[in-house]
Amino acid sequence: MRKNAFAGVSALALCLAGTQAFAQSATGPISNFGVIASHNQYKLTIADESDKERLNQGGLYYSFGNKLTGQEGFIYEIGIEGQYRDKDDVEFLSARADLDLGLRAALSTNNYVDLIVGGGYDWGRIEQDDVRVGLFEEDVELTTRSPFAKAGVGYNYLTPDYTLRLEVGARYSIEAESRLKVAGESDTVDLKDKANPYGELTVLWNKGINNIPVSTSLYYSQTRYELDSNSEFADNSKLKQEEVGLKVGLAF
Repeated sequence: MRKNAFAGVSALALCLAGTQAFAQSATGPISNFGVIASHNQYKLTIADESDKERLNQGGLYYSFGNKLTGQEGFIYEIGIEGQYRDKDDVEFLSARADLDLGLRAALSTNNYVDLIVGGGYDWGRIEQDDVRVGLFEEDVELTTRSPFAKAGVGYNYLTPDYTLRLEVGARYSIEAESRLKVAGESDTVDLKDKANPYGELTVLWNKGINNIPVSTSLYYSQTRYELDSNSEFADNSKLKQEEVGLKVGLAF
């Protein structure tokens, strides 16, 4: 059990003021800070044989901008998040930072659509101590880094009591790499550039709790990892991560 939690992912190495202002819908930039809970499924496929591993994580996020609240014109948002889990003596860490820029148009008084472009950085690490490597037990660390570009479309519905936003799009990984470190020695492999889809449904409850606005989001993302190599093993080895999560926070 202890090794299974690590094996499903480490195989990759072989081959990341306020209360009164919201009495009505906010239109200016806001800060949004809260917690994340997510469920991840990893599917490792090697030569048409696959294995799945499931993992729950939790963490924090912060964002600032008017992507959720703005009306016609220029919109933007900058955000950062991090998650953590210790399972069967294996530590799983992940983080993401991104910047979104876009233009929004009105369909009617309360309905808006927008186009989003942006970029960011994904980072992930798996750490396990005392892994048997040959005759010895060594500390093992697997780190994945992936800059990405981003494009998406959004729909906002604004009312005095709440704002609803739906966004779908894709993150395109650029020159991603994975590094395996064992007992102080490390090796790095390049990963193929991939377009990874995502979707997020967010509701900003303007009156919230005691007139403090509350934000709730349900999201889905998919990330595919493939070795950037001409070897037969690389061609037949794939890792897919699917993440479904919930964010709950305060807006101010």
